Amino acid sequence: MKILVAVIALAFTMPTTAAPAPQSQLAPDLVIVDASVHTMDGARLTAGAVAILGNRIAAVGSTAEIRALAGPETRVIDAGGKSVLPGFNDAHVHFLSGGFSLANVDLRDAGSPAEMARRLGEYAKKLPKGRWILGGDWDHEKWPGAPLPTKEMIDAATPDHPVFVNRLDGHMALANSLALKLAGVTKARNASARSARKAPTPSAPCWSPPRCSRSAQTGLWPRLTRWKASRPR
Repeated sequence: MKILVAVIALAFTMPTTAAPAPQSQLAPDLVIVDASVHTMDGARLTAGAVAILGNRIAAVGSTAEIRALAGPETRVIDAGGKSVLPGFNDAHVHFLSGGFSLANVDLRDAGSPAEMARRLGEYAKKLPKGRWILGGDWDHEKWPGAPLPTKEMIDAATPDHPVFVNRLDGHMALANSLALKLAGVTKARNASARSARKAPTPSAPCWSPPRCSRSAQTGLWPRLTRWKASRPR
């Protein structure tokens, strides 16, 4: 059966009956008649017509009842017996990552590097020493000047916990010094790497391609991935 979908932002408060509107009452902007309206109301699962005023459903009822509400400026759609459903919302969550995000540190609305460090420090106090801190979803574009974060911003707040927190889009991540040490990414390793690229300065994120040796880049991700997969829950 073909479906006529009314994709409208609706607050779904549907009265179960409709009566002709008095002259003082605003006429609906839209009525859909001769339809099979799925109301999502357990007391009345279907109706023959629906009236919409602004962004709200004003009434549901029979075609005759809803037609009586229409004014001279009301748009009338004859559904021809087709189904009418409330507007769809594609909001969704990825089950595992969404669940982990509820337990991980929340950095999404941190408004500065200092605020990010403070939240990480407070979160670290709740964990046993050595436990990884992951997730975060930080957004440096909300910070004054939009600087990219560095390990120096968070090291003092997380001396006993390896940190690997990602940007909210998942395309960047920040590791603290302890995480880099565990991954074997050190200044000595970068200095000995055979690469034409300049070794990272102490303040540079060592996974930034323009500033890292190739061996440091390729060595960091597998190690961190293994530790993330095997970390205690």
